[in-house]
Amino acid sequence: MISISSFAQQFPLTSQYLINPYALTPTLAGSTGYPETFMGYRADLVGIEGSPRTFRVNGFGNVYQDKMWVGGEIFMDKTDILSLFKAQLSYTYKLQLENEQFLSVGVWASFYQNSVRTDNTIGVDPNDPLINNASKLNSSTFNTGFGINYNWRDLNIGFAFPTLFTTKEKYTLNQGYYLRLQREMLVYGSYMFHLHQDWKLQAYAVYRKMRNEPMSVDLSLMAIYLNRFWLGTLYRNSNAIAVNVGGHIYNGFTLNYSYDIGIGGIHRQTGGAHEISLGYRFKFSGNDYFDKKTSGKKRGKAKQYRDLPYPEVQEYNYRKK
Repeated sequence: MISISSFAQQFPLTSQYLINPYALTPTLAGSTGYPETFMGYRADLVGIEGSPRTFRVNGFGNVYQDKMWVGGEIFMDKTDILSLFKAQLSYTYKLQLENEQFLSVGVWASFYQNSVRTDNTIGVDPNDPLINNASKLNSSTFNTGFGINYNWRDLNIGFAFPTLFTTKEKYTLNQGYYLRLQREMLVYGSYMFHLHQDWKLQAYAVYRKMRNEPMSVDLSLMAIYLNRFWLGTLYRNSNAIAVNVGGHIYNGFTLNYSYDIGIGGIHRQTGGAHEISLGYRFKFSGNDYFDKKTSGKKRGKAKQYRDLPYPEVQEYNYRKK
């Protein structure tokens, strides 16, 4: 007799982009200069039965020097009888504008499949026209996205459209219901402050907006010690605070854990969210995980002058200063 419409976020959120930038946007593939891969698991609203669980794997590698990067991501998000699967491929081109200034452009294509389990429901008539005696209702759709990122030393700013097109796909076995994806806009910025020889502070801001959804804003600060260990906090305007802790374990392996805490209204009764991710950086043997790899051009020049006789090295260093 009464129909009420409700709106919620389109895709699962994550706090791991602080150390896994590709999870925020594929445009940031290659931002460290190394191929990387991450695997993560998030449990949302742990105090509620049937609450969301998300498993995610992403990674990228260079196909031409440090300029062209190809990446991909797969995630499965399950909430009680609902599940969403995503598979994505991306291409990012990194262009050097001036000394220490870079512009990255990324494009990607995504496949989504949404499923509704009807065999686990209680008190539902299997002959209901909504179900048509099916154990599962499926719908699939494709979408694309693109983004641009500007980097100058420790500054990163950019924008992206994770889903560029609005889609409306019918569910199988039931032609009256649809899987709808809305166009989403993302704007972000970050800066790394060098406080001390051993300490850095990374500040991050992220803005998300799509139709029929209130804007989402993340503000975070993360303290980094010896470029290997970090501790930070993130505030989300949906009445949530996240705590991040992690570090570079050994030879490119990183481990990060996040705990989201609800601070208002019903959020205080949900039990919060736990998220953990394990990452690996290929071709990396140092300890300073947050330091970027020097470009091939700079490495070549350093080797060139390192092989000069000592007086000429002194002359080069003097002119450089």
